[in-house]
Amino acid sequence: MNVELSLYNPALIYTGQKQFDCEHTVISSFVHNSLKPQVKKSLSVAYVLTDADEMNRFVGFYTIAQHMIDVALLSSLELGSLPRKTPCSRLVMLGIDKRYKGQNLASMLMKHALTVMRSIAKQMGSFGMYLDADPLALGFYQKLGFALLDENKAPEPSSMFLPLSSIGYEPSTEIVHKKIHRSS
Repeated sequence: MNVELSLYNPALIYTGQKQFDCEHTVISSFVHNSLKPQVKKSLSVAYVLTDADEMNRFVGFYTIAQHMIDVALLSSLELGSLPRKTPCSRLVMLGIDKRYKGQNLASMLMKHALTVMRSIAKQMGSFGMYLDADPLALGFYQKLGFALLDENKAPEPSSMFLPLSSIGYEPSTEIVHKKIHRSS
């Protein structure tokens, strides 16, 4: 497997995009029906992982957009004085096709998303990253440093936030290729 990360281009046809299955109905349906029109309308930007060894098969993706979060939602994090509406980046969706799970690709996508957020913060301001985590993904995001903004709302998604100031590493902007050998 030779996975490549690139900006999603809605003018292209990605091999396997219509068959994408991350075992989450809402996310898989989004990829099949809404990803292309949402990016075309500039409602979000998407990055896509493709497998060059499989005719550039659609492996995974994430979407990110600028967002404003009400400071009341951030009060539990005790981040000090902030504007009533605080600018942040929002991770809208993230998914990895079930055939490619267990390869740390979701972590790779998140590191890239945090790199994008850092860049945005330097250019136009972003206090951190907000997302609504699926109950099965809470642990994944917590390991990355995201904190619940309220209690766990399972079975519904739970709001989480990661302040830019708490990112303890400088993610690489050179995440482009990752070769993974997997047994068939």
